[in-house]
Amino acid sequence: MQTKCIPLSRLLSLGRVAYTPVAVSNDRVFLWKDFVEDVTVLSTIIRKIGIGRWLLYSEDTYRFTVGLFALWHADSVAVLPPNFRQQTLDEMNNDLAGVVTDSKINLKNVPSISPIVSPLNSTFPVWEALKKDVIQLDIFTSGSTGTRKAIKKTLANLESEVEEQEAVWGEKLGNSTIFSTVSHQHIYGLLFKVLWPLHAGRVFWNEILFSPNDMVAKLKTVDIACLVSGPAHLKRMPELIDLSELGRNCRVIFSSGGPLNAGTSLIFAQSAQLTPYEILGSTETGGIAWRQQSPETVVEDTWKPFRKVEVEVELPDCFLKVRSPFFNEVENEGWLLTGDVAEMAPDKTFVLKGRGDRVVKIEEKRLSLPDMEKRLESHQWVDTAKIFLKEDPPYKRRRPPLTTLIVLSESGRINFDQKQIRETIGELKQLLSKSFDPVLLPRYWKFVDQLPEDALGKTTLSDLRDVMTKQKGKK
Repeated sequence: MQTKCIPLSRLLSLGRVAYTPVAVSNDRVFLWKDFVEDVTVLSTIIRKIGIGRWLLYSEDTYRFTVGLFALWHADSVAVLPPNFRQQTLDEMNNDLAGVVTDSKINLKNVPSISPIVSPLNSTFPVWEALKKDVIQLDIFTSGSTGTRKAIKKTLANLESEVEEQEAVWGEKLGNSTIFSTVSHQHIYGLLFKVLWPLHAGRVFWNEILFSPNDMVAKLKTVDIACLVSGPAHLKRMPELIDLSELGRNCRVIFSSGGPLNAGTSLIFAQSAQLTPYEILGSTETGGIAWRQQSPETVVEDTWKPFRKVEVEVELPDCFLKVRSPFFNEVENEGWLLTGDVAEMAPDKTFVLKGRGDRVVKIEEKRLSLPDMEKRLESHQWVDTAKIFLKEDPPYKRRRPPLTTLIVLSESGRINFDQKQIRETIGELKQLLSKSFDPVLLPRYWKFVDQLPEDALGKTTLSDLRDVMTKQKGKK
């Protein structure tokens, strides 16, 4: 029987039965009593060192969760870095009171402590409800459209969102154990793998599952499961595993981080008897809307806003704007303007028309990069195409350095071995020239085995540019 839902702000003050499972891994079950003890010890040490802004990083989901709630109950802000590279850490080393991590770290004059430390032989405190309307989380955007930026969240923002998730899908999930291919260090994984299960009393699988075969094996160890994943992971699965095996005890699949290919959604519906739920949102906005691309409507499915979310389009460019309790926006009457172009229906569902900030101007001509990518991906040789500007303005040359990164399909790889690279590029340029003015065609081309991806399965602009600088692309 599923346990009761508890607001995040009162999770420890109300508590659960001591032997309620919280998380499970290959060799251990973490119980509620373990979680409370670990949070008690760590929060006590954090208070002794000093409250404030603490960097939090662990690849272990249970340890991360202990660190998160210990910081919150020590009246401190959890700062989640976008990655754990030294340059990123150096840039973030500003007014930090300390770091909670089980990874090796090199930051000057900043104390570091592991999320799990030895018990202090102290009694458990009388937990008070957390303050809901103060900033308790700093989390960073992915950088998929440019420079990363810090987004501040209150506990009320997070609590409201997981309550909405439970209201929409709780009955369907039941007692599912939550498995994930995405990192809890990012907003999607944080909400769907950590905070929602804690709120609803579900168990989460501790490790992040990178291998589809390993994932299927782990899912077989529980009665019913829910998979939290992303489009990049889901797209690869049909080639690597028997989806019917996945569908035997997986009840729900979620996908976020980018649009899921309609063909991939159809394959899951047919082979696993599961149509993934796609979540539209961002670090700034939280969840905005959701959809399922059913076999009957795979052409252009509409997005359905969450019940607590208001959506409108701002004319004349038809940018989608959002207002909800999932984020903090004090200006513009609470409305936040996104970079998505949308077409709104009378019932407030909408269809996305692409990213407005992915429109560039070349020789006074406007070019939608998603349109050109879609055209390239229609060719039998191309699996995935990414088009971007190799550098920010002012450009070194007169024309913007439009660049194309191509992942070839199986037939494309066979053809690539038989033809010269310039012949392949010439064929793809000929395809584009049927729809685009010659002056708009990309100047630089590169073929790769796979796109660079972060822990969420996203491909950032900086990573795309890094690929091009490591080896010059062909013109």
